[in-house]
Amino acid sequence: MRKAFPIILIFFVLLAAGIGIYLTDKDQGKFTDVAPEPTVEPIKAVTADWPQASSDIPPDTKATFGSLENGFRYIIVPNQEPPAQAVVRLHIDAGSLMEEEDQRGVAHFLEHMVFNGSRNFTPDELVKEMQRQGIAFGSHLNAYTSLNETVYQFGLPDLEEDTIHTTFTAMRDFADGALLLKEEIDKERGVILKERTSRDSVQNRLQEKQFADLLPDSLIPKRFPIGLPEVIETAPRQRFVDFYDTFYNPQLMTYIVVGDIDPDAIEKRIQETFSSMVNKKPLKNIDYGNIESKKGLNVSIYADKEVPTTSVSLVKVTAYETHPDTRAERIAEAPLSIAHAMLNRRFSKIAKLENSAIQGGTAGTFEAFNLAELGYAEVTAAEGRWQDAIAVLEQELRKAVLYGFTDAELTEIRAEIINAYEQQVQRAESKESNTIANQLVQTINGNRVFSTPETDLEIVRESMAKMNLSECHDALKSYWDVDDLTLSLTTQTAPDGGEELITSLYQKSQSIEVSEPMDTQIAQWEYEDFGTPGTFTSSSVSDLGITQLQFENGLRVNLKQTDFQKNSISLLVRMGNGKLTMPLDKPGLDTFLSATFTA
Repeated sequence: MRKAFPIILIFFVLLAAGIGIYLTDKDQGKFTDVAPEPTVEPIKAVTADWPQASSDIPPDTKATFGSLENGFRYIIVPNQEPPAQAVVRLHIDAGSLMEEEDQRGVAHFLEHMVFNGSRNFTPDELVKEMQRQGIAFGSHLNAYTSLNETVYQFGLPDLEEDTIHTTFTAMRDFADGALLLKEEIDKERGVILKERTSRDSVQNRLQEKQFADLLPDSLIPKRFPIGLPEVIETAPRQRFVDFYDTFYNPQLMTYIVVGDIDPDAIEKRIQETFSSMVNKKPLKNIDYGNIESKKGLNVSIYADKEVPTTSVSLVKVTAYETHPDTRAERIAEAPLSIAHAMLNRRFSKIAKLENSAIQGGTAGTFEAFNLAELGYAEVTAAEGRWQDAIAVLEQELRKAVLYGFTDAELTEIRAEIINAYEQQVQRAESKESNTIANQLVQTINGNRVFSTPETDLEIVRESMAKMNLSECHDALKSYWDVDDLTLSLTTQTAPDGGEELITSLYQKSQSIEVSEPMDTQIAQWEYEDFGTPGTFTSSSVSDLGITQLQFENGLRVNLKQTDFQKNSISLLVRMGNGKLTMPLDKPGLDTFLSATFTA
């Protein structure tokens, strides 16, 4: 199930996705030229076995999954949207978590360095060659580094031989051909430091505090990808080479090609390009630290003058447990996801009440880097109402744990979820290659089967048919009826009384009795009778393929059929004459109307 993320964890999610790669860390240890001894827990290498090897869920038959003798893996998916183009990804199952203390920042630094001189391109040559072929940075070429992965992204604007050749040659150079010239490293240090400075934001400052509080004994808060200034400024070339030779390893790589291509020709080219790669160094051992929740109720305050809204959250931390991606496992995950969806629905309804203490709320779970699972429930407080918001959060979560949910709530959420999966099936034919490639990347570290929308819908329907209120209630109760939680306030200014005040407000709320929710009837859809149909005249604009209708009541309609998004219809309605017709004594009426119409 798709999950929403609260403010306190949204930056954690961005980091996992490689978006928040320019982070700081307050643990400013001194740089040493001596590498620390490896620790005892072995890093898990990508194996030749795909998730479907241990699953009863079939993968998409359009996809070709393969691996070379050196451990290098690849996925090829033919797709004609857009035509005569393709996208390529090189996924490396290693990120900043694999750095040693005197390498903090090297994983991200290397992402820059592969462009600055390689086996087949001088430092100034690669970018010029790409630009000559229409491969532009940003739109066609990008990369990101996260804690547990590094991904290089190419978009091929055409499928000419020169474009394909340059792409494959560059990707092979990224994989094991970077020269890592000392003079180029020294030139790039300032660039990295400027990026670090430019990323000094409220999000990153909060992140430092949140990670340290939630996972204090883990390696995660000590390995943000941007690294430490002293390492960026002074790390010798050999520490870059050590990381590159160890983790830019064919056993840790997956190559993805999606587009209007011949799969057999692409497979042959992958084999010719990457078969000669070798493992330069054995994988090092990584100690990720302890992943466990603090005992009892812990209270944290995250104050920063740039915080846009005040929020209150409860977070549960547990060690992540790996499970094979099977039908049974997906069905077993559903009750908790549905329960969280129903709780989110309650937060949404409360937020719409007059004088509500909250603007919104969300609950769910998030798996972080295959190391930790974080459960969260959060509400965004109305202006000046954070104390009341604590009570809303505590009591609504407790009410759900004590009494569960209603038939009407389950019926609505079930329908929404099935509809969402049905829409995925309807739009599958027009899904763009870039979207498919990104989904494939997500399946790698997530160890998920790349199944079809039809298979996903089939499993969801099976799950929904078996779903009942008791299962959802039991799942939520089992997950949230615990004592070890972190209660956090994120706000612009820390309140007087601090953590003691927040604790007392939470405990006061716990003493208030909550009642069982009343079941309600689902309202009938009221937009079925539109009166007597009117008459119209029609005409066409042949050169644009547009049909124009003129109704007797003055309404005009323009119709155009396309195959841009198959099995879907886009509507745009224009009414009235804009702001010039708004009453002078009712400023903002148009804004209010728009919000009301959307709701």
